[in-house]
Amino acid sequence: MKTSMETRIRRIIFALVVTALMLGSPYIPYLGVVVLAFAAVLYFADKSRYFAIGVGVLAILYQTGLVPVSALIGPLMMIVWGEYLLKIFRHFSHPLFLYTIGSSAALLATMLYTNEFQPLVGIIAVIVLLMLRSILKDREDGSMIGLLGVAMTITLFEDLEFFVDYQTLAFAVVLCAAFGYFAYRAKTIDMSGVFTAVLFGVILITFAGVNWFFVVMLFFILGSLFTRFRYAEKEFLGVAEGKKGRRGYMNAFANAGVGVCGAILYGITGDVIFIALFLGSIATATADTLASEIGVTGGTPRMITTLRPVPPGTNGGITLTGELACLFGAALISILAFILGVAPWYVCLIGAAAGFIGTNLDSLYGALIENKGFIGNSGTNLLATLSGGILAMLVCLALVAAGLV
Repeated sequence: MKTSMETRIRRIIFALVVTALMLGSPYIPYLGVVVLAFAAVLYFADKSRYFAIGVGVLAILYQTGLVPVSALIGPLMMIVWGEYLLKIFRHFSHPLFLYTIGSSAALLATMLYTNEFQPLVGIIAVIVLLMLRSILKDREDGSMIGLLGVAMTITLFEDLEFFVDYQTLAFAVVLCAAFGYFAYRAKTIDMSGVFTAVLFGVILITFAGVNWFFVVMLFFILGSLFTRFRYAEKEFLGVAEGKKGRRGYMNAFANAGVGVCGAILYGITGDVIFIALFLGSIATATADTLASEIGVTGGTPRMITTLRPVPPGTNGGITLTGELACLFGAALISILAFILGVAPWYVCLIGAAAGFIGTNLDSLYGALIENKGFIGNSGTNLLATLSGGILAMLVCLALVAAGLV
């Protein structure tokens, strides 16, 4: 009982000190030095040493002018008050909701007080914290990575100075949260996948438009459906997607990360080449998923580098069925992009071709790199979507430069 009381007192003091730092931030000349001293006390007097290291790194970054005050104090307030609310209401039936409310309120108070209030930045920062928390919940250094990750997110998106109206932002949050909830209930993504999907969806809608989100949603729906296509047979062959087809953050970043970057770049510049980057990468991700999930049931595959027969599920193995599925997936994504007005006709043609080529590059990377243990499946997928996206962007850039479009 005494130990529990001491822990509670320490947490109260911790929360009050962080709040005092927030309130005093406009008036403390060397705020970074003060926070660094606070981190030193934490390191030696408390058991959360990884968190103390994260605080110290942030203090140094702030004092050298690399991060704003909201990126120094905001993440501290979010994590401290989020965790404090969990401890106070530890019997609350929905702890994640409670943590979200606590961290959101803490960041809002910090941004308003420091005159750095940007709704888009705040919402993305909260989603990133929840995503990192779901990914790193079992790691001792999770709080440190979460602290630094949120700080870098705030710094990056504040520097972009991208404006979005409140209605669009609210619509994006509600739509993406609903999508994540129902996808989780349908057992197609795990909790880390939920927050990654919400993060990507909000970015896509706010930077590029809701139709871009629908294109990525088609990729997700097709991937989920065909993952379960003849699932028992794929399980028997030992090539079925793990966790009963549920996908997580690694799958999301590997398949949609490049496309999301394309959406951000398009939102900032309005340049058509970034539409090509987006479409080429998503077409590759879709084509590769369908080629893998359908092609593995299409008979004996052949290694892409030698054309010799290999066991089903071998990295670099291709089948005629898989190649046809690849074409179908890339074409379907490009057709939807054209119908929704995401991309002009020539970019859609480029995207479809890039998706087909990118998928076969995925097989080539699997044969030459993944089979040798240099990278895993997610790394191969990331290389493939990056290749498909860059290929589409370069072809589009060449056509624009030549005055052909």
